[in-house]
Amino acid sequence: MKCVDKTTSQKQQTKDEILQRRFDGTFYLYPEFRDLITDLLLAIEQQQMPFRIYETYRTPQRQRKLISLGLSTERDPLENAHVNGLAVDFLIDHRAVRSFEKSEFDKLVTSDLDDRADPISSQYGNVYNLGVNVLGSSEVLPRSVVEDRVVLDFWNNLGLLIERQYPQLVWGGSLGRKEGQLIGVDPPHVEFRDARRLIRTKRALAEMRAMGNPGVEEIK
Repeated sequence: MKCVDKTTSQKQQTKDEILQRRFDGTFYLYPEFRDLITDLLLAIEQQQMPFRIYETYRTPQRQRKLISLGLSTERDPLENAHVNGLAVDFLIDHRAVRSFEKSEFDKLVTSDLDDRADPISSQYGNVYNLGVNVLGSSEVLPRSVVEDRVVLDFWNNLGLLIERQYPQLVWGGSLGRKEGQLIGVDPPHVEFRDARRLIRTKRALAEMRAMGNPGVEEIK
């Protein structure tokens, strides 16, 4: 009996690990969005831009943990674009930034969410979320904190590519930018322009279920 219990426990642990895993492939994305991202990746390669995908589809269970860690302000995991297969996050390859330590990059791309519990203030978070913005107040003007101008230019070039060639996509670096800020609130984030409607109507979630995406079958 103890052996059976141990095996059951191991299986549950393996399942839990899968549900917390960071996926960086395009297989689980919403089909129309997947085609656009595949084409965008080809354009990035052709233009020799130093980007790689950090995360694509995200399980509801992983999103719930992000919320618990304070890394997401959404209250409902099922309203997140990643959970619906409608968003991806990019990273700059560390080899393109001489001031950036590979060891710090390795920390950043870990799948352990606890290692990224404070990505904004950490040493390596500024490359992931470069253009960290001071929103401003009655006493402080809004501005962007720039650690490396080269990195800022990389992100803006990605935004320019998306703006010119992929009108069906929305770049997070163009969102929430205030006067005095050089970049928007989430430059690594790329989302399907129709994402909000597909989430609201639950069409995307139905597609995730039909595709058999990990974690979705456990959501009632």
